[in-house]
Amino acid sequence: MTKLMAFVVSISLFMSIGADAHDLIQPDWRGQEGTTYQEWRFDTDANPAVPDVINNDYGDASASITVGFMGSGWLYELGFGSQTGHWDLGGNGGQIIIDIDNRPLELEYKEIWLQVTYYMDISQPPSVEVPNAAFLGGETLLVEDLGMGGWFLDLSKWRIEPNPDHEQIILTSDANWGSMIDQIVVDTICIPEPASIGLLVLGALTVLRKRQPRENIL
Repeated sequence: MTKLMAFVVSISLFMSIGADAHDLIQPDWRGQEGTTYQEWRFDTDANPAVPDVINNDYGDASASITVGFMGSGWLYELGFGSQTGHWDLGGNGGQIIIDIDNRPLELEYKEIWLQVTYYMDISQPPSVEVPNAAFLGGETLLVEDLGMGGWFLDLSKWRIEPNPDHEQIILTSDANWGSMIDQIVVDTICIPEPASIGLLVLGALTVLRKRQPRENIL
């Protein structure tokens, strides 16, 4: 292979990774016990859509899509940039509702990290609602700059107290200008984690053992 061919192959691989991999902000607790991970790439027009990648020991996850006013629905290519597999939700009435089964223990709280990749020029990012959750903050990253517009990723963090065994995430299209969604990634963790629960139990037993001799003396 010549140097030129190697360079072309390297660039092609880089572009293909950039086109598919928008899981850009990963929590350091992903994969631990008590966590779930779901990724929707929308490579097909399946509706409801199951995650393309899932690590959830507690059940299933799905995304139900409703196309609103003047929406084109599922598109393999938008014609802007290198991203593929999108939902053009259109304007008023466009929504994606995500349902995720989760750890059914009565724990203190659950934290949710949500990454949404969307196209923005005239079209706008979707609004996000997590019922019964408090918004903890987030950030926006540029995925692909196209000059007058581009693909962006929004990370938002949420907390539900106490921990439910199921959560719902609602993405609503901009009523006037519409929203185009390319990818959704959801991470969840239930707090306290199993290791923390073990430490709490051990601490409680230690306290009881220390108190027991005093109670016998009295």
